[in-house]
Amino acid sequence: MIITDILNIMHLVLLFFPVIIYFINIDYVKPYFKFAVLIALLTPLHWEFFDNQCVSTIVTRKLGDFKNTRTTSAFSETYLKWLYKPLMDNIFKLEWNSEGLSKMVYIHWIVNFVLIWYFIFYKYY
Repeated sequence: MIITDILNIMHLVLLFFPVIIYFINIDYVKPYFKFAVLIALLTPLHWEFFDNQCVSTIVTRKLGDFKNTRTTSAFSETYLKWLYKPLMDNIFKLEWNSEGLSKMVYIHWIVNFVLIWYFIFYKYY
């Protein structure tokens, strides 16, 4: 379904925004940067209100996506296994289940916050 594809692409862009900003000319980023940072910082905070799930994942699931997922992190299980599984197996020694995947998601957000912090204080200004 095209709507779920668009939502999932936006979800991926949000997740990798802290990496993407390093490859984009700062003049293109400047007008929207403060809003993008706010969204990125608030994203993991809203999960508590939705049983530790992202609202984007909930919406796409209700639209018919993620039917064959086995964990509570359906988006990550589906679209980020290529990145998370090797890190979980080889570096963090986490199991591929809801608990391990949840920890890996938080590790990803820690890295994102550090990248945003570095960009703001050493690249942006």
